[in-house]
Amino acid sequence: MSRDDQRISRGSKVDEWTTYTPEGRPLLVRRRSGQWSAKCGEGPEAQSEWLDVALAEAIHSDEDVVGHVHGIDYGKWTRTIADAIERDYTADR
Repeated sequence: MSRDDQRISRGSKVDEWTTYTPEGRPLLVRRRSGQWSAKCGEGPEAQSEWLDVALAEAIHSDEDVVGHVHGIDYGKWTRTIADAIERDYTADR
């Protein structure tokens, strides 16, 4: 998958999304009980009231993520993904 690929797919559950890190690791995002949770690859699930925080924690806790793909600004990438998911989430409300 291209590092510029920003595809996000919505899961069968109403509040679940999947996407991929720039390294190609699967990234699962859920919204439950007012909290965001994110799980990157086989890493632990991270939870936060802020989606970008949950994404960053999940990505950095997955041991298989390289973390520094040349030319990727992870802060910007995380914010872009969070914005897209939050738009999708609020569109259904």
